[in-house]
Amino acid sequence: MNTNKYLIIIQANQQDMGKAMHGLLYGQELHEAGMEVELYFDGAGTQWPNEFVKADHSLNPLYKQVMKTGIIKGGCGACAGAFDVVEEVQQAGVKLVGSDANSGHLPFAQYMKDGFVPIIL
Repeated sequence: MNTNKYLIIIQANQQDMGKAMHGLLYGQELHEAGMEVELYFDGAGTQWPNEFVKADHSLNPLYKQVMKTGIIKGGCGACAGAFDVVEEVQQAGVKLVGSDANSGHLPFAQYMKDGFVPIIL
């Protein structure tokens, strides 16, 4: 299968910064290589935007670079609610998204139908 469309989902919890970092790095690299990339924070990963916007966080510069590319498309609204970070995600500049058909979660099947290759970290 040859595709240039990637769906990056960061689900890493707060103890797994390496996975969250690599989600940002992979997204940036694929975007810079001319590929279509959509990056979402999902599950415990919805806690990251609030951390990444802190000026003293080690990944703040990378996060700001990736935000400027426009590939960060949102965070799962249902999961942000479950982890009680709805306001924090929005204040970090990340839009909450979700499908009514999936109880407010990301419409994963639709991305597969649209030809995206998933990368879940």
